[in-house]
Amino acid sequence: MRLTTALVSIASALAFACSAVATPVVGGYLLLNPTNGPSKLQALADNAANIPINRLYLSFARPGMTYVPGSNTLEHVGLDYATSGDYGFADIKAHVATLKAAGVEVFLSVGGWNYGCFPYVYTYYSVGGYGTSTPNFYKIQAFGGSLSDCTESNMWCYTCEPQSEGTTLASFDIFPEPSNSSTWQAAQQYIVSSAGGDAPVFHPELAPGKMWTDSKNNQVNLVPGDGYFATVNRDPYQDLVYLAKDLGLTGVDIDYEEMWHADYFKNGPSAGPWTSHQTVYKYGAIMKDVMLNIASIQPSLKISTAASAAGGLSTNWWGGNLKNIWYNLFKWYPDVYNGIANSGGVNVMTYDLSNNEQYYECPDANTCSLSQQVLYYMNSYSSNGMTATVGYEVGIPAYPDPTHDPTHQLPLIQSELTTILAAQGSKGGFFWELYKAQGTSANVDATSVAQQICKAALGASTARCSGSIPQPGGTSPSSTASATATTTTTTTTSTSPSPTGSCSVAAWSSTTTYNSGAVVSYNGHQYTAQWWSQGNIPTAGAPWTDNGVCSGGSPGTGSCSGVSAWSTSTAYSGGAKVTYDGYIYTAQWWTQGDTPGSASVWTKGSACSSSLRRRLYSL
Repeated sequence: MRLTTALVSIASALAFACSAVATPVVGGYLLLNPTNGPSKLQALADNAANIPINRLYLSFARPGMTYVPGSNTLEHVGLDYATSGDYGFADIKAHVATLKAAGVEVFLSVGGWNYGCFPYVYTYYSVGGYGTSTPNFYKIQAFGGSLSDCTESNMWCYTCEPQSEGTTLASFDIFPEPSNSSTWQAAQQYIVSSAGGDAPVFHPELAPGKMWTDSKNNQVNLVPGDGYFATVNRDPYQDLVYLAKDLGLTGVDIDYEEMWHADYFKNGPSAGPWTSHQTVYKYGAIMKDVMLNIASIQPSLKISTAASAAGGLSTNWWGGNLKNIWYNLFKWYPDVYNGIANSGGVNVMTYDLSNNEQYYECPDANTCSLSQQVLYYMNSYSSNGMTATVGYEVGIPAYPDPTHDPTHQLPLIQSELTTILAAQGSKGGFFWELYKAQGTSANVDATSVAQQICKAALGASTARCSGSIPQPGGTSPSSTASATATTTTTTTTSTSPSPTGSCSVAAWSSTTTYNSGAVVSYNGHQYTAQWWSQGNIPTAGAPWTDNGVCSGGSPGTGSCSGVSAWSTSTAYSGGAKVTYDGYIYTAQWWTQGDTPGSASVWTKGSACSSSLRRRLYSL
């Protein structure tokens, strides 16, 4: 389906506006996966009135999604929540209703790092496009030797994700340009009419699932992503709005991180500085398309976006980090920027920062600590008249690579959190990610981060601000069986052995009173209380003593819920899904005895664990 010109015009879209959010937002992202994503969402819904956030971001859906209104299935959405039946639609919808009834807004986030990284282009024009001294060039040298040696077989030297993640091209996606859509065409016309820089040029030839020729060197590569939406003649940005309406969501979130696009389509002198105007136009058209469809389909729906730390800066751009994108959007298309900011918000990803001056990663010599850099970037937005919300990252940052350059990482420790909250806390904030590991005891854990943001924004006496992020318990819920799995085998759930011994003790509860000597389990560890305690998170230290990982080993991860493990003796038909070596594989045709990962009949899909991380930019 497509909107006709009678439904929406550009003029009506200009009237799109949402009243400013009266209550500050305390938001947390939830990274979903079939293994424990459903049980995490279940735990959050079960404790909705007491979790220390008032907005939940479900992440990530593919930008090239397909959803037919009323179909009630997530099969072509790419949310990675379930692998059969309705792919989790009914389960998510029920949890959304429960969360909203308890005062928690629920947004669906589209994009993120993996669903915005084009490995070939990112390697050749972002990491390797500025000589050999860029911060991630060591990956090219380590896994290929030189840029020309980076190919799909070595995942273009693992710049989008490290080798340990075992990614394939199916792990990635890009934001498409659905040129056959009337609302996309209207959005393009709007962008062209107010362009304030280079002449806009759109690139529908960069189509997910299609071959693309790099005009700079004539290399031909497959564009990552699923082109099903084009096959069935749909606009993914319109389908996002239809999906949000059918799920009963509060809003949608566009997490745009296509650095490769800015670096490939840059303009200016060979030695720089350059402009990234074409990426402003593409991003602006995406947001406009979504807003046009919100105005027509579900006017109450909110829209938010994740923005880069350097996105609000007006100074010259020397490549990378999506610098100037949101500044120029605000300058040329203020109704789009303000429409987002006054609805769901412009959320600035002020994390994954570094103090490595070899790569000029401090804004200046006196602005190198995490809090100094965060406040510098937030000030760049506010000083330019741009409303924006600050972000926090829990645990070990993804950048710089903790195995390569840990000494220049800037994790969120308590003193830095206190400083940031003193300046930004009353405005609210968001963090990545609800269940991200703390890393070291010096880092602030997710519950404590949420509680402190909550108290600063909503008031210390707000009941939910003293709550905790609940740990998932029991088995993951099954997806609603509105469709039949194509596997020829009986579908079973295979899980890792449950920890024995120490983790057989009850899980810690924020509402339980514990006396000295009480033993609990929390996040895969056993803890002993040293004195009376109630509401004290075990990972925060006293009065709890960490006795180590349950059973003396690392907690298991298990295989993908609802998908059976591959068997050499089983016959599989085309479309059958199995798990093998921690990944989901799909059979392309009938097969028996062909090992996934080595036989072409099997297409490698998503990892069963949630280890794939959002990776950001180097500044």
